[in-house]
Amino acid sequence: MSQSTAGRAPGAGFGSFTPPARRLMGPGPSDVHPRVLAAMARPTIGHLDPAFVGMMEELKELLRYAFQTANDVTFPVWARAQWAWRPVS
Repeated sequence: MSQSTAGRAPGAGFGSFTPPARRLMGPGPSDVHPRVLAAMARPTIGHLDPAFVGMMEELKELLRYAFQTANDVTFPVWARAQWAWRPVS
């Protein structure tokens, strides 16, 4: 342990890391939109929270509109694209 860190609590004296804005030009997911970053910084809620349930109902209504269906059994599923074929195969 160096002399400068002896006796100091881990993390003491250090600020939060704030990386500079960069234009990422490599392959793969890159450049997260500032609106997405702001949304990710908000507090999270659980799946049983009334606010989540309300948001899910709104999302289901938007999905019905996007897919032009009146089916009440419309809901989002997070999965890889290949999983979309599982229920119909």
